[in-house]
Amino acid sequence: MTVASHLNRYMLNQTLAGLGMAAGVIGAVIILIDFVEQSRTIGTRVDIGAPELVGLTMLKVPALLETTLPFIFLFGVLTALFRLNRRSELVVMRGSGMSAWRILTAPMILALVVGLFGTTVLNPLGAAGNAAFEARRDALMNVRRDPNAATPVWLREANVNGFTVIAATSLAEGDRVLQAPAFLYYAVNEDGVPALDRRIDADAATLQEGFWEVENAVERTPNTPSVELGLITLPTGINRQALFERSRSPEGVSFWDLPTLIASANEAGLATERYELRLHSLLALPLTLLAATLIAAAATMRLQRLGGAAGFALAGGLTGFVMFFLQELLGSIGAAGALPPLTAAWAAPAITALLALTYIASTEDG
Repeated sequence: MTVASHLNRYMLNQTLAGLGMAAGVIGAVIILIDFVEQSRTIGTRVDIGAPELVGLTMLKVPALLETTLPFIFLFGVLTALFRLNRRSELVVMRGSGMSAWRILTAPMILALVVGLFGTTVLNPLGAAGNAAFEARRDALMNVRRDPNAATPVWLREANVNGFTVIAATSLAEGDRVLQAPAFLYYAVNEDGVPALDRRIDADAATLQEGFWEVENAVERTPNTPSVELGLITLPTGINRQALFERSRSPEGVSFWDLPTLIASANEAGLATERYELRLHSLLALPLTLLAATLIAAAATMRLQRLGGAAGFALAGGLTGFVMFFLQELLGSIGAAGALPPLTAAWAAPAITALLALTYIASTEDG
């Protein structure tokens, strides 16, 4: 038990050292690239010094680290195990009767723990940092929302007899006021065929808690004259978050806000595939890091005396890139609605982890 605890502690330290080296190199590269990008897009348009550009870049660091975590684990564990292999320490460990599973216990547990940290802590920090970055960038460049730029709004909401379609020319005043809205009430018959039951047009509709406050409403029903209703209220299950997040990028939403956002978007009849895919991708982050760790282990557990260790390490790196490419490809297909978000987010790391486990088991147990 003492030997196992010492081994786990030693492997943990070696893995952390490898991860530190990988994080330093990858982090420095992405920060430098982002700094150059900010210098090109912001520094050439406004009078801003290098320290403030560095501050803007640092606001994006949590999000950038979250994005590159799989690469950090892939190359960090590759580095750690390759160094142990070159120093013949793996030979000593295997010669003393320790299995590959015992050697890899600490790196695998570390991958799961860091994955949970990345999902629950680093992602919210990244979302907050990105929001602060965008606000600061807009302030520096004097970006203002054009109140005359009308963006059509379409919402759909289920009701007792069928559903309601809400169409408006734009959304204004803190994402609560619909301009020139039309409320189209459809009734669904026993065969599931919808038919327009009535229509309410208005100058504006303000979203309150549980209802719309509609100004200068005019009701129209088939085969009857229109009726001017004036100021009325219409019940709704749509909340302000559904309106506010309707066009926000899923990457800018915190992990803790995604379930509420998905529920509110469903109530509003909005498409939720992108948000569901983002939620599942964050939930799958621990498995993704575990898969990257197992790929690195499969590529470097081959003993140095057998030769070809460098070639196997290179193959492991390429395999990791294939996994990340497949994950992005499935994510794009899932965002288009052609794959369920659960499958699109979990398939690539799950398959890769199983293949790596199979390879390690076959070399370990024959």
